[in-house]
Amino acid sequence: MKKLVLTIIAVLAVSFAAGAANYTMDESAIDAMIESCEEIAPVSFQAAVPSSPAPAAISDGTKKAVTSFILCTFLGGFGVHRHYMGTSKGMWAAYTFTFGGIFGIVPFVDWVMLIIGMVDDDISEYIGNTKFFMWA
Repeated sequence: MKKLVLTIIAVLAVSFAAGAANYTMDESAIDAMIESCEEIAPVSFQAAVPSSPAPAAISDGTKKAVTSFILCTFLGGFGVHRHYMGTSKGMWAAYTFTFGGIFGIVPFVDWVMLIIGMVDDDISEYIGNTKFFMWA
């Protein structure tokens, strides 16, 4: 309790010491900086960014079962392994906001399915899979 009170006092002391009265603005320097600015035309990012291949076009040679298994082991509750295998962009949110994929059940089943895929040396049915339950 003492540490909490001391921490609150320290935060309040720092916030009062860094008050806005200690700072000044040189408006002529700001005006000079704005006058020296150069206007630029907006750039279209459509042409600048190469298009990524569709999830179905990802070959299973580029996605290794071992890497997916390791990602599922350590970051499965956040759906990182699904993102690595090319699922929909919001799948991480579905895993995260369901408390690790329905309280960790979904990543555990994914983990088991990836073990089976490692043994069979085929995880192609999971690559690019957009369903929440990748094994269904």
